[in-house]
Amino acid sequence: MKAILLTGPRTVTVAETAPPEPGPDEVLVRVTLLGLCGTDLGFYDGSSNYLHDGLKSYPFVPGHEWVGTVTGLGPHADPALAGQRVAGHNFRTCGRCPHCRAGRIRYCPDRSEIGVLGPLPGAGAQLITAPVSTLTRIPDALSDAAAALLEPTAAAVHAVDRLAVTARDRVAVLGAGTLGLAAAQVARHMGAPTVVFDPQPTARELAHGLGLRAEAVPTDADEEAYDAVIEASGSVAAVRSAVRMVASGGRVAQLGTPHRAVDGFDAAGLVIRDVTVHGVLSGIGYWDRLVTLVESGAVDLDALVDGVFPLDDLDAAFARLADGGRARPKVLVQVDPALGDVTGAPVPAASRDTAAGARR
Repeated sequence: MKAILLTGPRTVTVAETAPPEPGPDEVLVRVTLLGLCGTDLGFYDGSSNYLHDGLKSYPFVPGHEWVGTVTGLGPHADPALAGQRVAGHNFRTCGRCPHCRAGRIRYCPDRSEIGVLGPLPGAGAQLITAPVSTLTRIPDALSDAAAALLEPTAAAVHAVDRLAVTARDRVAVLGAGTLGLAAAQVARHMGAPTVVFDPQPTARELAHGLGLRAEAVPTDADEEAYDAVIEASGSVAAVRSAVRMVASGGRVAQLGTPHRAVDGFDAAGLVIRDVTVHGVLSGIGYWDRLVTLVESGAVDLDALVDGVFPLDDLDAAFARLADGGRARPKVLVQVDPALGDVTGAPVPAASRDTAAGARR
């Protein structure tokens, strides 16, 4: 089979490798689409903290956002899974620690994350194995493109849930990338008046196209004006703004991941206004709810896809990912070239022919 192999900064190849064999309670999946995000870009250009901190090292197979079809069954796997379209989360846990035994698998201290953390290869291959417990079946109503976006956007559902958003809340979302636009759509579905903030005009245009209110940057009128604030970009400026924008007694969800400590973070302001801050890790446990939202039309994931690149054009895919000015945030790689058109929404010609963006 073919697999994507990162061997160093800006050095990516498609290698021939032996296909894996599914173990007990695992399945073999033929991957259709692979999603690329800011984490993958950090691995590609060498800037990732995982690399610098020794948590990941070249060479390795990247990828943790995927959709595919079950083509083989390991021992004890449900035969009904054969031929099913599936996607799955990327956590692989020990199964023995107190967190795992209590069902809190995202907190497992010995967890690995395929393509991100630990030695396991990622989903950037034509064939992968996956534990049955990590899988979500994809209904016919969802395109492959939407299914490939479930892994990152389930975290947005988690953020809205952690904030317990209701129709009475004024909600601000900082960042109109994949996470921010998903979170804003979920908050809107809850009936909450929601405003998305992003300095990029193209990002705001996409938000407007999704029926969302979008502004460039917070103003004085936005200070302490929101009951719930979702920081979805990871930028230093946005992290600081979230503290200024949340109202007394309000809640903040830190969904984006800053790449360094944030100087000037106003912790005293959080204390004085009795604000609750949630760090949001992963969307495990929220996939089924997200699938229902996408099926109902409340959340549009297809609209977030900027382009689908062939497996033999990976440098162009990463170049697109690195340019923050593209019109839509998500870049996908078509891993199986025999599957034809895989996106549920038209991909603009410009997104196939030019390089644009790394918006999460």
